[in-house]
Amino acid sequence: MLPCLPVWLDRRVSDPSLRIEVLERPDDPDVHRLLVGLGLEEQEGYDHPRESRAEIAERTGPVAPSFRGENVVYVARDAGGRAVALCWCVLFDPGTGLEGEVAELYVEPAARGRGIATALVGAAMRLFRERAVTFVSVWTHPGNPAALAVYRRHGFTPTEQTVLTWLPLPGRDAGDTGREGDRDAWDAGREGGHDAGEGGHDAWDAGREGGRDGDNHGPQPRRRTT
Repeated sequence: MLPCLPVWLDRRVSDPSLRIEVLERPDDPDVHRLLVGLGLEEQEGYDHPRESRAEIAERTGPVAPSFRGENVVYVARDAGGRAVALCWCVLFDPGTGLEGEVAELYVEPAARGRGIATALVGAAMRLFRERAVTFVSVWTHPGNPAALAVYRRHGFTPTEQTVLTWLPLPGRDAGDTGREGDRDAWDAGREGGHDAGEGGHDAWDAGREGGRDGDNHGPQPRRRTT
């Protein structure tokens, strides 16, 4: 079992009696209450259909200690069978419903301009619909209008959330958990994505710039560190 973290080491916390510990019971009723409260408050910030407390409570299950994901990669091949493009899709359920992500989309330069990227994303969207995902995300660079056009054509829109990212880069103190912010902002905050993103998917993460060619869309997968 992981030890409790002594909150008194964090000078921003005024109550020394507080402790931070790893959740041991996935069905802890207090944690369920907190998650329901989060769902109620969070939905007020977005133009989505509203759920009642009872509806949120019903769909909020125990917090699973682990979960597994799935990779589905679509490959476009020319008449000779040579791969010229790919679309890498990720599916995972952290306990709040099945989510999807277009993790990678790439078309070789010589094969661009033929609608291959659009066809690949179309295949990905069929997969997501067939699997009844609750949320899909994709990362790309804002200076890549061709990429944005492809994704918007398939129904993607800019997220309503601000996504913050962190990378373990040299010169950054991994042990400094945000001394620049005030305590209220720290307590209120939640790392972006699902929220997947509006994903999460944790989630999570920034990566490299996407290519500026219309078929090199460079979504930013969470695993990228360069």
